[in-house]
Amino acid sequence: MADYTINSFLEKLGLTEYEAKTVSALFQLKEAQAPEISRTAQVPKTRVYDVLDRLTKKELVIEIHGRPKRYMAIEPEKVFNILIEEKKKELQSLEKEAQSLKDSVMLSASASRHERVMKVKERTDFMKILGQEIDSAQHSVVGITPIGKEHSIIRDSVKNASARNVEVRLISAINEGGDRIAREFTQAGVDVRGHDHGMNAYIIDGKKVVLAISNFAEEKPEYHFTIWPDNKPMADALMKYFDHIWPQAKGM
Repeated sequence: MADYTINSFLEKLGLTEYEAKTVSALFQLKEAQAPEISRTAQVPKTRVYDVLDRLTKKELVIEIHGRPKRYMAIEPEKVFNILIEEKKKELQSLEKEAQSLKDSVMLSASASRHERVMKVKERTDFMKILGQEIDSAQHSVVGITPIGKEHSIIRDSVKNASARNVEVRLISAINEGGDRIAREFTQAGVDVRGHDHGMNAYIIDGKKVVLAISNFAEEKPEYHFTIWPDNKPMADALMKYFDHIWPQAKGM
């Protein structure tokens, strides 16, 4: 393996350029004094002692006492293992920090959310936002909605909700290209029934409502919909309509 490849790999594992060059040089030299290490590694003499001191503290290099001092690197495999373990610890720490920040952001977003009307230029953008709302469901998702090919965007969200024991029920008018999606939903444990209706609404956890205002079946320059994060009266009204037509709807 070429020196520059080893150096590059060591830098990816967290060493500085001079540290990587010094370790790589010691892999070749086995054991040497600082001036020889400086020449081989192409690290300035004014810097090499500081670099060797840092590597010794990281337990990647062993200092052999004497006059003059000599240095040797530990076995390459051990060097890589030590650095990889450090990277793993760093990544675990970042994961914990990311989770903490995510929880903080979600809590802040949840506290600041309010009823609002939104508009998008593409129907697919609405489906992406709807997918995020379904991802937040803890107990139930009820939809009075058409199912078309664009519903493939929320396929994973619906399947994942069902997989985590969220009850998902849909009363759907099947549009072009939607029959395959409906079958996939059914196979994933979603209760889908067919019934012609003119609505496009979702009730999440019995209180959150996502309601399309525009007719999404038509081509438009923009589409409007609303999200009520906590509107129990509206959710109850929609659920009453859902429960009324559910027995009339046909199983898929």
